[in-house]
Amino acid sequence: MQLGPAEILVVLVIALLVFGPKKLPEVGRQVGRAMREFRQFQQTMTRDMHEVFAEDASANAEPAPTLSPKDATIDAASSEVTPSDEPVDPEAHE
Repeated sequence: MQLGPAEILVVLVIALLVFGPKKLPEVGRQVGRAMREFRQFQQTMTRDMHEVFAEDASANAEPAPTLSPKDATIDAASSEVTPSDEPVDPEAHE
């Protein structure tokens, strides 16, 4: 949302009427400090989120292949996992 010059002027006139000419500079400083603190908080949160997602992405860059025990049999000679449609007989590999 963009404020044009006319809208800013209306806001300043209303602020002048509400707070008076003596309080207006103090209110402006307080609003400026609050906006600066909010901006710093936002930048810190953005940086932290980027770090967390970067760590998560690097940890998950190369996922390990997985097969459930029902879908795979282990070849004892080569120690490779190969898919199988046949049921696994535990006594056959002993």
